[in-house]
Amino acid sequence: MPHVLLVEDEQVNREMFRRRLERKGYTVLPADTGLGAVALARRERPDVILMDLGLPDIDGWEATRRLKADPVTAPVPIIVLSAHATFDAKDKAFAAGCQDFETKPVNWDALFRKLDEWLAKGREAAAAHAEPEPDPGATLLPDSPAPPKAERADTCAVGPKRILVVEDNDANRIMLCRRLGARGFQTVEAANGREALDAVRRAPFDLVLCDIMMPEVDGYEVLRQLKADPALRDLPVIMVSALDETAEVVRCIEMGAEDYLHKPYDPVLLHARVNACLDKKRLRDQEVAYLQAVAALTRAAELVERGEFDPELLAPVVARGDDLGQLARVFDRMAREVQAREQRHRDDVRHLTQIEFDAAEVAREVARVTASAAFEKAARLAAVARARRQGEPSPTTETVLLHKLK
Repeated sequence: MPHVLLVEDEQVNREMFRRRLERKGYTVLPADTGLGAVALARRERPDVILMDLGLPDIDGWEATRRLKADPVTAPVPIIVLSAHATFDAKDKAFAAGCQDFETKPVNWDALFRKLDEWLAKGREAAAAHAEPEPDPGATLLPDSPAPPKAERADTCAVGPKRILVVEDNDANRIMLCRRLGARGFQTVEAANGREALDAVRRAPFDLVLCDIMMPEVDGYEVLRQLKADPALRDLPVIMVSALDETAEVVRCIEMGAEDYLHKPYDPVLLHARVNACLDKKRLRDQEVAYLQAVAALTRAAELVERGEFDPELLAPVVARGDDLGQLARVFDRMAREVQAREQRHRDDVRHLTQIEFDAAEVAREVARVTASAAFEKAARLAAVARARRQGEPSPTTETVLLHKLK
């Protein structure tokens, strides 16, 4: 019986949804908060999740992002149920990782069709990832090892997002870190620009929130140095300032900042812009990982041509769960077979070399035999016989000559 995680904070709606789903034969796991839904999904592993967006602790968008960031729950399809029917709400939901969207009030026939569709896709995916039965008659090289499902669910590393908060005002910095921490982000504090530059060169971050007006090294200089460093130029930066002048905003954007926030912070706007920047970085990381995988596959092809194929080079690409990973697994299997054939050819060459040594021994033995007295005598007799035959002598003459030679 399929298990459906129902995330809805309104008790009346939750009970109504539960009864309709149970009448259809589903087992319903209810949750009334986003954090509770994340924990329940990890513990119970439902087959599908119905997600409301307006939740009291973390909203449905954030809950969806957390579920998709966890390898344990990432494969579970999420259908958003919301009265927010705007294009922006839908775009944010799909950007967070949901698979489908149903507007409230719910069209039950359409919802049940979507549930059946995503449950069927889940069964197909599970069957595709199931290990095949071993073939007792197979003698070829084994296929490339299939990576664990958790590794194949994503194309780049997924984990808690690290945000560097650069702010010289202690109260503002602590407040900002507290708000971000409540959303599940890991924060690191820097009290000035110099500390910020040291921090980003010491450890990786997903985002920098940087104040502009600071002592020693201001926000502009931090931004300039980040964008001038090839290793850090792709790190997204949101500039923060009490300056509410268009010229300052334009200057920051032109220098490479992803966004600009005015003080005092609007919590909703803060989280929306942070999530938007992190979404862009995630897509950029996926693109970089894809290009690196293509480069590894190209390099592997070059090594195959040179007879120097190294299976370890393709290991990260083989672990991908997308079409490129499938291509890499096929290529890896074929390259291993080519490598095995070339090894057999090398073994054959060594065997032929050994045969040449035996032929040399035969030649020496032939030379020894032909140098013997018996062989020389036989050779003289053969020469006389050929000479007499060419002259057509009588049989009597040949007999006499042969007796003389004896």
